[in-house]
Amino acid sequence: MGTGLANADDSLPSSNYAPPAGGTFFLLADSSFSSSEEAKVRLEAPGRDYRRYQMEEYGGVDVRLYRIPDPMAFLRQQKNLHRIVVQPQYLGDGLNNTLTWLWDNWYGKSRRVMQRTFSSQSRQNVTQALPELHLGNAIIKPSRYVQNNQFSPLKKYPLVEQFRYPLWQAKPVEPQQGVKLEGASSNFISPQPGNIYIPLGQQEPGLYLVEAMVGGYRATTVVFVSDTVALSKVSGNELLVWTAGKKQGEAKPGSEILWTDGLGVMTRGVTDDSGTLQLQHISPERSYILGKDAEGGVFVSENFFYESEIYNTRLYIFTDRPLYRAGDRVDVKVVGREFHDPLHSSPIVSAPAKLSVLDANGSLLQTVDVTLDARNGGQGSFRLPENAVAGGYELRLAYRNQVYSSSFRVANYIKPHFEIGLALDKKEFKTGEAVSGKLQLFYPDGEPVKNARVQLSLRAQQLSMVGNDLRYAGRFPVSLEGSETVSDASGHVALNLPAADKPSRYLLTVSASDGAAYRVTTTKEILIERGLAHYSLSTAAQYSNSSESVVFRYAALESSKQVPVTYEWLRLEDRTSHSGELPSGGKSFTVNFAKPGNYNLTLRDKDGLILAGLSYAVSGKGSTAHTGTVDIVADKTLYQPGETAKMLITFPEPIDEALLTLERDRVEQQSLLSHPANWLTLQRLNDTQYEARVPVSNSFAPNITFSVLYTRNGQYSFQNAGIKVAVPQLDIRVKTDKTHYQPGELVNVELTSSLKGKPVSAQLTVGVVDEMIYALQPEIAPNIGKFFYPLGRNNVRTSSSLSFISYDQALSSEPVAPGATNRSERRVKMLERPRREEVDTAAWMQSLTTDKQGKAYFTFLMPDSLTRWRITARGMNGDGLVGQGRAYLRSEKNLYMKWSMPTVYRVGDKPAAGLFIFSQQDNEPVALVTKFAGAEMRQTLTLHKGANYISLAQNIQQSGLLSAELQQNGQVQDSISTKLSFVDNSWPVEQQKNVMLGGGENALMLPEQASNIQLQSSETPQEIFRNNLDALVDEPWGGVINTGSRLIPLSLAWRSLADHQSAAANDIRQMIQDNRLRLMQLAGPGARFTWWGEDGNGDAFLTAWAWYADWQACQALGVTQQPEYGNAANLLI
Repeated sequence: MGTGLANADDSLPSSNYAPPAGGTFFLLADSSFSSSEEAKVRLEAPGRDYRRYQMEEYGGVDVRLYRIPDPMAFLRQQKNLHRIVVQPQYLGDGLNNTLTWLWDNWYGKSRRVMQRTFSSQSRQNVTQALPELHLGNAIIKPSRYVQNNQFSPLKKYPLVEQFRYPLWQAKPVEPQQGVKLEGASSNFISPQPGNIYIPLGQQEPGLYLVEAMVGGYRATTVVFVSDTVALSKVSGNELLVWTAGKKQGEAKPGSEILWTDGLGVMTRGVTDDSGTLQLQHISPERSYILGKDAEGGVFVSENFFYESEIYNTRLYIFTDRPLYRAGDRVDVKVVGREFHDPLHSSPIVSAPAKLSVLDANGSLLQTVDVTLDARNGGQGSFRLPENAVAGGYELRLAYRNQVYSSSFRVANYIKPHFEIGLALDKKEFKTGEAVSGKLQLFYPDGEPVKNARVQLSLRAQQLSMVGNDLRYAGRFPVSLEGSETVSDASGHVALNLPAADKPSRYLLTVSASDGAAYRVTTTKEILIERGLAHYSLSTAAQYSNSSESVVFRYAALESSKQVPVTYEWLRLEDRTSHSGELPSGGKSFTVNFAKPGNYNLTLRDKDGLILAGLSYAVSGKGSTAHTGTVDIVADKTLYQPGETAKMLITFPEPIDEALLTLERDRVEQQSLLSHPANWLTLQRLNDTQYEARVPVSNSFAPNITFSVLYTRNGQYSFQNAGIKVAVPQLDIRVKTDKTHYQPGELVNVELTSSLKGKPVSAQLTVGVVDEMIYALQPEIAPNIGKFFYPLGRNNVRTSSSLSFISYDQALSSEPVAPGATNRSERRVKMLERPRREEVDTAAWMQSLTTDKQGKAYFTFLMPDSLTRWRITARGMNGDGLVGQGRAYLRSEKNLYMKWSMPTVYRVGDKPAAGLFIFSQQDNEPVALVTKFAGAEMRQTLTLHKGANYISLAQNIQQSGLLSAELQQNGQVQDSISTKLSFVDNSWPVEQQKNVMLGGGENALMLPEQASNIQLQSSETPQEIFRNNLDALVDEPWGGVINTGSRLIPLSLAWRSLADHQSAAANDIRQMIQDNRLRLMQLAGPGARFTWWGEDGNGDAFLTAWAWYADWQACQALGVTQQPEYGNAANLLI
């Protein structure tokens, strides 16, 4: 017996047991449910890596479903409603599997002892007689362990049901049928193991807590069961809640609503008989609606709000033109109003302001003091540095602790040395026709550009006509055969472009080179079939009923030989079309649309070209919107106060109830579809269409939003449509005494300001700018009317309780130990223009006041340039109403001359003198008379139309005045003159000579070729110091020391000036600004400076010198020095 006990456990295996670890997973409820729907939660576990094997051992996922007895109190206690936190009661693996192993172990040992009590032969005899006593492998068979739930049920909440769901055997979530991503590199939307829905069955309305557990990992979420949907509209100080049936969308009254910011309840209430409730409170950025309906159903809605319209001071900052060159003067005007709502405003407060100028690199160039007046606004000017970088510049105006911004651009106007013209074979091209023509390359003297290498690039934009306006799609490249070619002896390049299958806009980019340093690039536009609308097409309303006769009117927008002869309509739903003849000389036609739907109408000429287009809607039985949308069509695009706005509402299915609202800064009005309020009238046209009629009041201006919201079958949809109301604006007219002027002629301009046809006094600002500037850079400043009275954004945000998601990530419950501007240089190409003055702004009148008759006048001299000028007048009256007017005039001469030669030569040079004559005539004889050094020469010429280069025959070998006069029929048509200078070839040498002055005359004894003579007094130490400052100002070159050395004396000179607004002060300020910008451009990383051409961390002396010079300049310019300078100097020193 003793031997048996000693060897009883020789062949018993060890337990090898470890509790199942489980793994992390996500549990979420991505929808709410009605009492008739099967509730379910989604579980996402890792199904493709090693973590799956850690979870498979558990055999599934344990799920417990609890009902929350007091849902509103439970939700109020949660800090994050998306991620519900309920503390678990963790038990661990327990003793069940331990006792199993101990029992199996002890049982096996006891059987071994009993076996060894009897002999082997005796045991065999017994088992043969009684086979049921045969043990077999029972005592060595491994123990069978059970995976127990390691968490105790929550005692606070009633347990509805619990079960273990087969995680890995369940069908994974699949994408909806028909969902396929074309061109995907991998099939990432295929079903994934472990991504499943767990059904919870149909539940009574209420709030339920779901607990999911795998091993030691646990996650919780909540499920909302309710037959009611909360649809909310939140604004700045208000919340509107509408509770409706989830299935049919009917209004459901008597729901308890709590509005909370997640920290506490802001306000509460109960929905009325219409299912609506308005709550007043300042809206936070994020808020929640907690709701409980009369049946006990619980719902939650999350609301986001941000201010899209803020009413405060609006300052309109604009410059005399949008584009400048380095060194140009920039004139700035500021006008403003203090707004209290979209329409009502008061004058701004008179106060000083500071205008800061930032260049394209973000560097502060200078600060200008501006005084803003309540009536006249403010104005200022500054000059750009001569070395100003190209790009976008920003103006920042600091006024009463607020910063306002505007912008302009700086570019170099590079004039190409030859011109590229486009001559097409036809005036108009249709779809399907190849586009042919030729390019013409000419030098300014009229000579053809021979053998020039030309590269062509073509992009196409499809065109469509919406509301008689052209709309452009994206630009897509078009393949060209022979995209590189060479010009012939006449400077021509044959052009053959592929045909367009749809109305399109071709953008042809031509880049040509004649071997010079710069290529000439230009872009030409070719419209195929549909150009700008030649006619306007309109009707009394934007929609009508089916089988109703609709009258369409058309009128010419401009004088044109093209006349519409046919009309055509296309029904978008089935692409059916119809065309008809237009009456000769008529102005209208009638169409009877038999079917409801959306139509496109077009007018065509005899060649089939489209002259006008219009979109139109027809209502009738069978009209439906697209699934999930609501279509709203207004009968007009613009309303006057007192009119009635008619809105055609089309639902995708028969609808009996919806919420209709007027919205802007808040929900201004509300109504149910079944019970119209007094602010609108409703008429049901058919099962899916209604017509709403809304009287337009003054308070609607400039616009208000009409919104339709409905819910059906667990989905909701809403659509907004704008009601645009005319805002009274000043009518500003600009009139000149004639349309064409010659350079140097006095231009008389009359300005008229009126309101609703009656004259009114107003403050005006007028600029006269070369139209070519707007060809290079369109106007940046918005229209003054759209700036002060823009179409307001809707400040109401719509959401629903259908989209609220609650989620959680399962984590282990076992205790563990805590654990620099990249800018490319851009150049603007500008065609050669005949001009002798580089003037882009001919006149700038910062402040003009029209009298009681609404009249004001001003005059200016036409610059010596031949171009088209744009006059832009902006104005504001005392009530804050604004307006903007525009007019055009031309400066022209039939004959115009311009020098084409340098004015400074070296002694010994033989100038090839010449000039350009620009002619508007063809093959007309003229006489050119030139005078130099007392000699007169006369040439008889025959000019072709355009630019003519004329070589002068004078023998010019000395300095003097060269003049030219152009005569025709005995009359002087144009005259110009220039001074020519010849300088010595020798290198200039600076010499200094001390002279003691005595009484009377003192001979200086200067060299024969002496120039740039300066006399300096050195009698006192102060004069000697100033002489040394002059030497610093004259420092040559542009290194760090040279530039800094110029800045210091200039800054000191600025401080010594009594008047900082004088011409001398402006000159010094400009020099300071140019040299400071040069110094900024020389700075290295961290504002450190090194010797020219050296790399490294910077030189302490140079950095300190530059920092000191910049500090002096900042004091003069009134700007704050960048902190990098001081930091760099401290680090180096």
